[in-house]
Amino acid sequence: MNAVPARPQAGSSFSLGFLFLSRERRAALEDVYAFCRLVDDIVDDGARPKDEAAKELDFWRSEVGRLYAGRPTHELSRRMARHVERFRLPKEGFAELVEGVAMDLTKTRYATYAELEKYLFGVAGTVGLLCVEVFGHAHTPPTDLRAYAVHMGNAFQLTNIIRDVGVDLEKGRLYVPLEDLAASGCPVDSVLSRQHTPAFAAAMTRLYGRARAAYDAAPGLLHPSDRPAQLPGAVMAAVYEDLLEELRRRQFRVLFEKVSTPKPRRLLLAAKAWARAHGIY
Repeated sequence: MNAVPARPQAGSSFSLGFLFLSRERRAALEDVYAFCRLVDDIVDDGARPKDEAAKELDFWRSEVGRLYAGRPTHELSRRMARHVERFRLPKEGFAELVEGVAMDLTKTRYATYAELEKYLFGVAGTVGLLCVEVFGHAHTPPTDLRAYAVHMGNAFQLTNIIRDVGVDLEKGRLYVPLEDLAASGCPVDSVLSRQHTPAFAAAMTRLYGRARAAYDAAPGLLHPSDRPAQLPGAVMAAVYEDLLEELRRRQFRVLFEKVSTPKPRRLLLAAKAWARAHGIY
């Protein structure tokens, strides 16, 4: 399997979250990130034939079971064992991530948003379930914490989907629900041929609305006393939410370009998120 960097690229929204963690929690997040990248790259880098990628995912399905049975065999899983015990990381987070990634081996289109939501949970909500435990919490009820993690995952992944339409087309994938395209009067063929039309912008606006709703719903689910501990997630949310609004300002011109947030702005957004979490801003 390909080696995975110990941590995300410096200056990224994910790496900014590391700044607000203790050494122990940082180590746990690094290993969670490494697991997510390793599993995702099995499919996403497109370098492996589908049958080979499926076999590698089968290994990780079994390895997650071995990890929670106390018998991990992979070096990363052995490192992860102490985090699983220390932070009570849910098995569901790892197991369903593998299933979510596996969907990219068999699905290149999603008929409805309800269908897409299963994918969103698999590749993003699961990461949220793991991260909220690494970050720490004491007062948010379990059902609210889970809803918070899923909303955050949905918001981030929908932002990625909007930003990466052009990139995903190169891989033969289209994540915009077909029902959204149809409701907006946007033929699939026009998207595949990269025509930026008012109908395409309307379809993207529908996805934007769903992402916007997730960003708006998540903070209210978190108990105020847990906001400082959950700051790394709030930093990521601030950066991704800002990116979502920039995509809207650009009228979703994403078929030929990939929009990103400059590092100085990411640092400013991180500082504002810190101030909000501590009741200052």
